[in-house]
Amino acid sequence: MRPAPLFPRGQALAASLHRAVSTAASASPSTRASPPRPLSVFFADWARVDLPDGHRFPMDKYARTREALARDAALVNKITLLAAPKVDVESELLLTHCPEYVQRVLTLTLREDEVRKIGFPMAQQNVERSLASTGGTVACMREVMSGARASAQIAGGTHHAYRDRGEGFCVFNDVAVAINVARREFADALRDRKILVIDLDVHQGNGTAKIFEGDAQVVTFSMHGEKNYPIKTREKSTHDVELPDDCEDEEYLSLLEQWLPKLFDDYDPAIVFFQAGIDALKEDSFGRLAMSREGLLRRNNAVYSMCIAREVPLVITMGGGYSKPIEPSLDAHVDVFRSAALRFTAPQFF
Repeated sequence: MRPAPLFPRGQALAASLHRAVSTAASASPSTRASPPRPLSVFFADWARVDLPDGHRFPMDKYARTREALARDAALVNKITLLAAPKVDVESELLLTHCPEYVQRVLTLTLREDEVRKIGFPMAQQNVERSLASTGGTVACMREVMSGARASAQIAGGTHHAYRDRGEGFCVFNDVAVAINVARREFADALRDRKILVIDLDVHQGNGTAKIFEGDAQVVTFSMHGEKNYPIKTREKSTHDVELPDDCEDEEYLSLLEQWLPKLFDDYDPAIVFFQAGIDALKEDSFGRLAMSREGLLRRNNAVYSMCIAREVPLVITMGGGYSKPIEPSLDAHVDVFRSAALRFTAPQFF
């Protein structure tokens, strides 16, 4: 018999968002466990970046996502918004990135070709934001390794950054840095255990794949557009799933439904990092896929359901989202964090 599907099918968007909360609320008090603590969500938009007029990167989406979460009455007592700390350069950043590259970033002495590959003008503002974006994911990791079921950041997901260079709007690789800090600070808890990266941005996590190439402890799973960036710098993840142009919800979710149980069964991860890019959205300017907002929400809930069922701590980062106008991407970004807050703060049952 085929197992029950991971995804709620044919349900309205609001029903998908509130499913777990409604079920929990209907239980009798005697069957409920004590309520989990609010989801800690870090933000890095305190480090302001002013891009040139007409720049294609929608930098204001980070602050607008945070503001939407802050004013959402359904998230009262379910979410705590926290300013991301800057990553410590000596003790944290250099565990992953080479000193020469880090020094060129910090002193604003990157070569023109290096700046061009990153895609941002590298002023001091962007240095500060890159440090905060990386530090926020490290902070999320510490939250979940210290007992939280999940933690998230409205930034990060900078999966195109390599050990010695940046590209594709990514300066430092926040997930790689957080993983290497975790292996140092929580060595006993992670000894002989796997660390799983689930990268569902529409672009392959090439930097993350390369950094952990040949690393037996870190499993990199990337599900991305076959014909999309990166092409020239594509790497080999532990598992790559390439999607055709115009891939819609059911095809995408069917593949993910096959892969998620396999990843958790085969590797039994001690911690999961979820790069929750939403640029598979049909309206996205760079995505080339054709997913709906509801389809992306079902995707998010599939990852959350696996982590909840297997009791695996989860770090969630933001990722790509480039619709024009930006509102469809903003809605999908907010859904990532809103649905996580509702799922991970729902009372647990005995």
